[in-house]
Amino acid sequence: MTAKLTESLEDYLEAIAELIAIDGHAHSKAVAEKLNVTMPSVTGALRQLVQQDLIIYNTHHPVQLTAKGKAVAERIMRHHEVLKMFFSGILGLPLDKATETACRLEHIVDEDTIERFVLFSEAIAKRSDARALKTYLTEAMSSLCLDDRRRCCVLCELPQGEPAVVLRLGRNIPAPEKLPLSPGDSLTLQNVSLDGMFFTVCIGERTHTIPLAEAENIWLERT
Repeated sequence: MTAKLTESLEDYLEAIAELIAIDGHAHSKAVAEKLNVTMPSVTGALRQLVQQDLIIYNTHHPVQLTAKGKAVAERIMRHHEVLKMFFSGILGLPLDKATETACRLEHIVDEDTIERFVLFSEAIAKRSDARALKTYLTEAMSSLCLDDRRRCCVLCELPQGEPAVVLRLGRNIPAPEKLPLSPGDSLTLQNVSLDGMFFTVCIGERTHTIPLAEAENIWLERT
């Protein structure tokens, strides 16, 4: 039975595959440079990969992947790419942070979980009935950049009686010009209907009722 690869050995296998894809070959020195490790460390790792029939390694010759090693490397690289695209494209992380996070998780996520990442990511990116959610997520992610993200919320999340200022009107609101409020207005949530579908707010001495579909997309800053 083949021993389970450690995260470190998977990194070596992935590095070898990437070097072959880019340069057409993978010398042990290039592997050491890519992973920022010493040559003795590379030699020890390559010998372990040989023992598991994942590479062909002879001193002074490029490292080659066996069919088995290529399959394992492709699986690891696919995990990395799926996770990186999820973290950058869906969660809005900067590419360098998305890449770093994917590198840490690619080794521990199984195929079933990866397929669920793919399904979710493709649904958000491609389905017309997910466009509103994608728009909301984009706006919500941008609020995470605020100095005090805890002060930012949408109207339907504002506790009753708590004052807030309108930051922006979300793009999911079909006719924002018809709303009785605009960015910069101060308001207080006065009441929520029993079915949770309508929100009554006070703006100065005026009282207005906002439907849930719009309250979910009115961004506020608690004051």
